[in-house]
Amino acid sequence: MRQAFREFQYPSPPLTVSLKRKRDAVTKLSAHVVDNHGRPSPCSESAYELRSVAVPYGGCTEPSNVKAGGSSCPIRFQCAGCGYYRPDPSYLTAIEQHINELRADRETAQAMDAAEFVTTALTAQISAYEQVTDRMRRQLAALPDAERQEIEEAGAILRKARAGTHTLLPLTVITRTKPA
Repeated sequence: MRQAFREFQYPSPPLTVSLKRKRDAVTKLSAHVVDNHGRPSPCSESAYELRSVAVPYGGCTEPSNVKAGGSSCPIRFQCAGCGYYRPDPSYLTAIEQHINELRADRETAQAMDAAEFVTTALTAQISAYEQVTDRMRRQLAALPDAERQEIEEAGAILRKARAGTHTLLPLTVITRTKPA
């Protein structure tokens, strides 16, 4: 049988978020930032962006890490156990995905008969992240429907903005000609 030819489709360019939409989203979400225990830790809009740096599962306010643009975490990105960890509702999906990854890692460690401190550390991280997500979800559930919807939309805008920061650079083909 002959297979039908499929035309190659280039991936669509990442969606961009206007600065105004991002600023509005930051304003809405800055009031819903929590600390590493899930307690409210609201900050001003300027502090949200100027005194923190985005890390995979929230924001980080640790001064040396902020100064280094997020590449100098003193405790190797174990955010859930750090007092400088500041997630907001836009990170809920990423945190929950990370919790699932940590559970899988714990199962793997147990199957490998790893040292007890390995599984204990993974369990502690899972518990810490669950504490944060549980409190964030309860706080969101307590909001009026209209405000909760605004927060969810703002979170989607910031996730889209964060995803757009990892775009590939365009490649240029350079042909060299031999000197005559």
